[in-house]
Amino acid sequence: MLQGMIIKEATKFIAKQFKLDKVLDYVEGENELDMKVKHMEEKIKLLEKMSHPPRDFEICGDCRCKVVITENIETKNI
Repeated sequence: MLQGMIIKEATKFIAKQFKLDKVLDYVEGENELDMKVKHMEEKIKLLEKMSHPPRDFEICGDCRCKVVITENIETKNI
């Protein structure tokens, strides 16, 4: 019993001396980097929702440039 009390008090003293409670709080808790990463992930998800779908391209046989496939493009009647 006495040894258990001494060990508990010694660990509390060492934790206070080396500020381990603050270190553990910083490591285990949410810090500024965690908040920035969470914000960036939300921003990426929003940008993915707002982006347009990728377009289909074919490579031209003559000049080797990319040409848009016209069957997938919606045309407006003027």
